[in-house]
Amino acid sequence: MSRIAKTLTAASTLALFAGMTQASTGAFPECIASPTEQGTQEIAKLMFHQLPIEHQHKIALNGGIGSEDFDLNAFQNGAAIDISEEIKVDLTAHEYLDMLVSDQLASRLTQEQWNILNAIADSLDADRTVPHLCFAPDTDREFAFAVNQLIEFQFQVRFQQTSRWNRTATDGSGLTQGEPTTLTYSFVPDGTTIPNSGLGLGSGSSGLFAWLNSRYGSPANWQPLFDQVFDRWAELTGLSYVYEPNDDGANTNGPVGILGLRGDVRIAAYNFANDGNFGVLAYNNFPNDGDMIFDAYDSFFNTTSNNSLRLRNVAAHEHGHGLGMLHVCPDNQTKLMEPFASTQYDGPQLDDILNGQRHYGDPTEPNNDPGSAIDMGDFDASAFFALSNVSIDDNSDYDMFTFNLTERAQLTFVIGPQAGQYQSGSQTSSCNNGNLVNYNAIQDLEIDLYEGTNLITPLAGANSEGAGGLDTLVYDLEDTGVYYVIVSAASNVNNVQRYQVTSFTSELPPIECPADLTGDGNLDFFDVSAFLGAFSASEPDGDFDGNGVWNFFDVSSFLAAFSAGCP
Repeated sequence: MSRIAKTLTAASTLALFAGMTQASTGAFPECIASPTEQGTQEIAKLMFHQLPIEHQHKIALNGGIGSEDFDLNAFQNGAAIDISEEIKVDLTAHEYLDMLVSDQLASRLTQEQWNILNAIADSLDADRTVPHLCFAPDTDREFAFAVNQLIEFQFQVRFQQTSRWNRTATDGSGLTQGEPTTLTYSFVPDGTTIPNSGLGLGSGSSGLFAWLNSRYGSPANWQPLFDQVFDRWAELTGLSYVYEPNDDGANTNGPVGILGLRGDVRIAAYNFANDGNFGVLAYNNFPNDGDMIFDAYDSFFNTTSNNSLRLRNVAAHEHGHGLGMLHVCPDNQTKLMEPFASTQYDGPQLDDILNGQRHYGDPTEPNNDPGSAIDMGDFDASAFFALSNVSIDDNSDYDMFTFNLTERAQLTFVIGPQAGQYQSGSQTSSCNNGNLVNYNAIQDLEIDLYEGTNLITPLAGANSEGAGGLDTLVYDLEDTGVYYVIVSAASNVNNVQRYQVTSFTSELPPIECPADLTGDGNLDFFDVSAFLGAFSASEPDGDFDGNGVWNFFDVSSFLAAFSAGCP
């Protein structure tokens, strides 16, 4: 089997590189920017590593990346490629490396750069997964792109999303797409062995506590920074985090989380060999291995302004990899998962939120049955409820809301998209690519209203505006009691749609019941007595037909109304 056709079964890692004035990107997940679903069938022309190996080989025949005979920009813009020549498909990583690097690029590579490329190829040919690297802005872009393509050699599914956690120490196994997930995290003790990552960064012993204590004084000052990172991911997605105070010091990059022993996510640091400052800042394994490894004593982290935004954003970015996210382009400093560190934002942004909710659902999960429905509270005739940052993570997902109606009222329930239109694409050498996609118009959402726990036949529904529009359900509720509202996808799109909800009630016109002269909602002796008294005294209620005369016709009219009863 071709290595390119192999499914990634072990953890992979990604590294974040410094670049405060320039951002870069890796693409948005397959689920978000699917070629078939988003009209991006030509995406293969835009991203080299997503092309069939035959196309990639023909590029190599034209001199490879960096060759004077190969115009990367022209190719990305859709240049035609002759693939008539028969080629070898079952390649080794070293053979693939030979394809990638042209003579021109090879001539300007440093020994350290060659060491990185060969270390990656060695690891891949030994069936070991390796971290995914990205570089500082002044790094040779063609070299960085070649590294990226070589690392992507291990993936079957390419785009910007890899597999999610399917087992954790808390939840056990069997977790699936869109399911809320609990992760534990721990800090490895100093001296813990960090094996060679296969990237030429060497191995080492963790010195996380010594490093950060030298910057912050004690763990009581720096551990809360990581708490904030995880808390923010939890606020935005269906993830929950629990601090695991124990860590047994087992080697990183492999051992699974065990309650009371070590976290699912383990945080460590050592001084990366031959890297220096402002190079590789950190790397993180892919699920089901969440280990996060920092380059200890990198001067990039010496700046601690804005509540240590540099450290927090690097940690949030790396944990994004640990949740199954790849890099996203273009590098315009608008998305956390761009390849280069930035202080232009704080934590996950819209693109990252959509990515996380696709994998793990929204913060209200689980909400798919009456027992877990989102409780909107008691509704009288002047209630209001609003909720944002909820989503349908695929075409089979649905969200259930419930409220208890305490008096008759008119219900208005409105849903509208809460995403946006922006560019996203996978990482390339220039990282200026990406398709403009309207993420407000992914799913065609619909609303269904049910009374009580009868979820078979809805009282009413709304689905008139199509994908991207506001759908509004208005319904008169005459009976008090418990109601359920279900938001689901009317379209058959296996993709995530973020939306927001606004719901309110208003008074209904009073029920007309002219014979109810006491106004208690019942027709009985007291209403008859009230009419006779008013009739005898020539009072307005006794003039039932309203003609200003008190006679037999008033009696007849009252009796008819009394017999008809109240609605």
